[in-house]
Amino acid sequence: MQNHDTRAADAFHRATKYLASRNAAGEEEFVMGEPPNSGPALGEQDPAIEPLPYKRYTTLAPIELPHEFPAHAMPALDALSATGNEPAGQRLPTLADLARLCLLSNGLLKRGSHGTERVIEYRAAGGTGARYHLELYLVTGELPDLAAGVYHYAANDHTLRQLRAGDYRATLAGATGAQPASASAPVVLACTSTFWRNAWRYQGRAYRHTYWDAGTTFANLLAVAASAELPTEVVLGFADAEVNALLAVDGEREATVALLTIGRAGTRAAPTAPEVASVRHPFQPYSAREIDFPDIPAMHQASSLASGADAAAWRGALQPQHAAPTGELISLTPLAELPTDPIDAVIARRRSVRHYDVDAPLPFDAFSTIVERAWHGFAADCLDPVAGALHAQYLIVNNVQGLQPGVYVTHPHQHAIELLRAGELRAEAARLAVEQQYAADGQVNSYYLTDLTPVLERFGNRGYRVAQFEAALYAGKLHLAAHALGYGAVGSTSFDDEVIDFFSPHAAGKSYMFVLVFGKRRRRQA
Repeated sequence: MQNHDTRAADAFHRATKYLASRNAAGEEEFVMGEPPNSGPALGEQDPAIEPLPYKRYTTLAPIELPHEFPAHAMPALDALSATGNEPAGQRLPTLADLARLCLLSNGLLKRGSHGTERVIEYRAAGGTGARYHLELYLVTGELPDLAAGVYHYAANDHTLRQLRAGDYRATLAGATGAQPASASAPVVLACTSTFWRNAWRYQGRAYRHTYWDAGTTFANLLAVAASAELPTEVVLGFADAEVNALLAVDGEREATVALLTIGRAGTRAAPTAPEVASVRHPFQPYSAREIDFPDIPAMHQASSLASGADAAAWRGALQPQHAAPTGELISLTPLAELPTDPIDAVIARRRSVRHYDVDAPLPFDAFSTIVERAWHGFAADCLDPVAGALHAQYLIVNNVQGLQPGVYVTHPHQHAIELLRAGELRAEAARLAVEQQYAADGQVNSYYLTDLTPVLERFGNRGYRVAQFEAALYAGKLHLAAHALGYGAVGSTSFDDEVIDFFSPHAAGKSYMFVLVFGKRRRRQA
C-alpha cells in the first residue's frame, strides 16, 4: 500500500536544512536543522576514522574487465538527449558494455598528485565533497561472455566479484512487483549507498546526498548506455529488504537506492530463480569505528516498501503541474553545429570546476544548447519522460551574451526562459551557495526546486527519494552538457530557506533540491 503519512519526509527535510544563525556573541554561524534543534552543519571529520572510499571484498576472486572499448560514434549531446526507450528490439549487453558502464559511472579513471604529497583520485562522476559512498552491483542472466549471477563492481581495481552464481533476475522482478522492464532485461544494475562514507563529513544530510550522488551517477549511466544503443529504465519502486538480501547487504549501513534495467532480452521472461540463501562475504572495514546518525536509517525505513505488491501499488507517473509564463518568453537558440565528441571523452575530462572567467560572457547559443539538452527526460517506473520534470528550474544569470543579468525560470515545453527579476546578483548567488565564491564568478547558477506536496501525496515518504534523485539526474545531464561544449560546471549546496525566499514569490511553497554552477572556466596561471 502507498504510504500517505509523509511526516517522516517533512521532519527529515527540516532537520537537514542548512541555514545561517547567530551565536551568543552575535556572530553568524553555518548550522543544520531548524531552531531550537539546530546544530553543527558538518561532522567532526576525525581523520583517525576517515572511511575508505571503496568496498573491497577480501576473499572473492576478481574477474578482470576490459579497459579499452569499441568506439561509439554517437555524439555526447545526442546521448544526453536519449530517454532510454531507444532503440527497439532485442539488445544484449556484452561484458565490455558492462565494464564501460561501470567504469564511466562509478569507476576510478586515474590517479595524480599535481606536485603535492597527496594522491588525488579522479572518479567518473562527482560526489558530494568527494566523499564517495556509492557501490554498483549487477544481476545478470546468462550472457555470451559472462555467466548468470550477482556481481559487485570494485571501483578501486575495475573488476567484478561474483556474490551469487545463477540467474536471480526473477527475484528482482518479484521485488519490483513485475515491473515490465525489470522482468525482461538481461541485466539489472543496482546502486547502493554506504551512508557512513558520506556522513563522516555531512552527518544526517548524507541521506540527501545519497540521491544527489546517485542521480549524478545515473546521468553518466544513461548517456553511456544510450551511446551503445542499450535501452534503459530507472526503477525506484522495489521491495527494499528483498533487493538488499539478494545483494547480501544489510539494508542499514549499506542499502539499495536505485535500479537500472539494461538491454532488452525480448519477450521471454527470466527463469525461476534459485532460493536466496543467506551469504556473508567478508570485506575490508571502512573505518576503525563509525558514528551513527539516527535520521538516516529512520528516513530510509520510513520510505521503504515491504513487498513487490507494495511496489506495484506505489508505481505510476505523476503529471507535474508548473506555473504558466506570465511575462515575455525568450526563445532558446541552440548551436547549429554541435561537437561530435563521444560521451567517453566528455566524462574523461569532466571535473568539478570552481574557477571561472568572470569577465567572459557565455555565448547565448552555447547557453541555449547546454540548458536545452539537459531538459530531456528519461524512462523510469515512476516518471514520464514526455510530461516533464517534477522540479522547476530557476537560473541566476551573471554573464550570458544578450541576456540581462537576473533571475529566470525555464519553460522546457516552450523551449524558452522567462525573466523574473533583472539585476546584478553575484553577491546574492555566493550567499545562497553558502558564501562560495564560484557561484558569484560562474556565468550561470541553475537551481532545482520542487513542490514536495504533490510528490509526497502521490508517492508517500518514498517520494522524497524520487524528488532528490530526479533533480540531481537532470543537473548531472547539464553538467555533462557543459563539458561537452568545453565549459565547466560544479555542484554545490545552499541555504535552503534563503533559496526559496530569493526565488519567491514564484517559488513559494517549493523546496530546495540541488544547484549547479556552470560557465567558462578560468585557466590556472602557469
